[in-house]
Amino acid sequence: MNRIGRNDPCPCGSGKKYKKCCLLKEEEAAASQSEEMAAVQRALRWLHERYGEETADAVQNAFFGAFDDDERAAVYEAFDEDNDLLMINIGEWLVTDAKVRIGEVKTPTRELFLGPGGPLFTATGREWLQRLGANPLSLYEARSVTPGAEMELTDLFHPEQTPVRVVERMATRTLVRGEVFGARIVERRGIWVLSGALYPFIREDGLACRDDILRVLRKARRDKLNSAHDREIISLAIITHWLDHLVQERPLPRVVDRSTKEPLLLVTDHYRVADWDLLGERLAAQPDVDGNRNNGWVRLEKGDGEFRRSLAALNVKPPDSLEVFCRTRKMAEESRAWLEKLSGDAIVFQARAVTDPTSPKALEEARRAPKLTKPDIPPEELALVMRDFLRKHYANWADEPIPALGNKTPRQAMKTTKGRKAVIELLKTYEHHEARKVRNEGGEPFDFTFLWEKLGLKRSEEC
Repeated sequence: MNRIGRNDPCPCGSGKKYKKCCLLKEEEAAASQSEEMAAVQRALRWLHERYGEETADAVQNAFFGAFDDDERAAVYEAFDEDNDLLMINIGEWLVTDAKVRIGEVKTPTRELFLGPGGPLFTATGREWLQRLGANPLSLYEARSVTPGAEMELTDLFHPEQTPVRVVERMATRTLVRGEVFGARIVERRGIWVLSGALYPFIREDGLACRDDILRVLRKARRDKLNSAHDREIISLAIITHWLDHLVQERPLPRVVDRSTKEPLLLVTDHYRVADWDLLGERLAAQPDVDGNRNNGWVRLEKGDGEFRRSLAALNVKPPDSLEVFCRTRKMAEESRAWLEKLSGDAIVFQARAVTDPTSPKALEEARRAPKLTKPDIPPEELALVMRDFLRKHYANWADEPIPALGNKTPRQAMKTTKGRKAVIELLKTYEHHEARKVRNEGGEPFDFTFLWEKLGLKRSEEC
C-alpha cells in the first residue's frame, strides 16, 4: 500500500488534506497511547520500589498460585526466549487485579499507586490506569474478524449482550472467527480497544474454562459472594487455565474409524504368494473387489454407489509377497478370514504388523517422513474438487450418530435445549477449524451454511 502524503486528500473522504484531518487524530492517539504505556510502567516501577517483596509474593502466590516450582519453571520454558506476552500479562494483572499483603490486610495495588503518596501521572496516564482497573478480565469469542482492522467480540459470560466492536490491528492478523481468548477491553475516545494483555486458548479449552468458571460462580452466588469476588474468581481462573493450557501434556484424542467406531490401527498382514494366477482369478471373480496384479486390489464394502468405503488394500510386493492393509483390528481379522478362504493354497500367511498411529514412534516417523509434493492441479480446480467432496462427506451428517453428541444424530440431539446448544457449538467448531486452516494455508473456507439450514438453525442462535 502506498504511503499517504501529508498534503494528499484524507482517505476518510472529508475533503481536507491528510495533515489537517486524520493525521492529526492519529498523532494525537499515538501520543496518548505513549502516555498510557508510560503510566503503566511508572506504576509498576513504583510498586517494585515501594512494595517489591509484596508484589513478588503476589505474583508467586496468586498469579502462579495453582502451580508448584517445577510447573512455574515449565511456564517460563514454554515461552523460552520470547516471554513478552507473559510479562505483559503479569504486568497488567499487577496494576488491575492484584492485591498485596501489608501487615494483616490485603490491599488492591491500584489503591496504592493511585492513592495519596502514589507516583505522579499525567491526566491521560491516570485516566488510563483508572479505566484499566474498572474493566474486568473476561473470556471473549470472536464473532467476526477483519484482519488488520477490527473484530466483533461476544462476552462468553454475558452472551445475551450485544457483541462489541473492538478496533485492533495486530491481534486481528492472527485471530479468526470463533477464536476464544481472555482479554480486557477498554474504551478509548469513544472506541473499544484491547488493553494489551491476551490469554489465547484452543477453542475447546477456552469453552471448558468458561464452563468451569460458571460452575464456580454458581456456587459462589449460593454463598452470597458479591460482584467484586466474581471478578476475582474470573480473573484468576482465566489466568490459571491459560497457564495450565501452556504446560499441560495433553493426551492425544482417541482416534476411531468413522464407519466402525473402532480404534484406528494400522494393521498389515504379510503373505507369501505361491500362485499369482490362481489368486488373480479368485479375486477377479469377486464383485466387491477392484484392481489387478499390476496395481494391487481393493476390497470394498458391499452395496452400490460411487463412494463405497474400502475394507482392505491388497498391495503387490514382487516377486512373491502380498501385503494386506486394514485400518482396524476387526477389519483385519475379517479380511484375513475372507482372503484365506477365498485363496486357499495360493497364499501362505507369514506375519502381522500393528502400528498405533498415535504412538510417539509413529508420530516421530511421520514428522521425519519427506513431505509429499502437491498435485499439479490448478488451485481453482482443486478447491472445487474439495468443496464437492466435503459436501458429499457432510450430506448425511444431520442423520449420522456423532460421538461429540453422545452418539446421537444432530436431529436427535436437537430435541432438548442442551442438545440444541451442543449441535450449534459443534457447527461453530467446524467453522472455526476451517477458518484456521484457511489462515494457515490460504484459499476459501468451506461454507457450512447448508447444514445450519438443513437443521432449521439460525445464526442468531449462535449465542
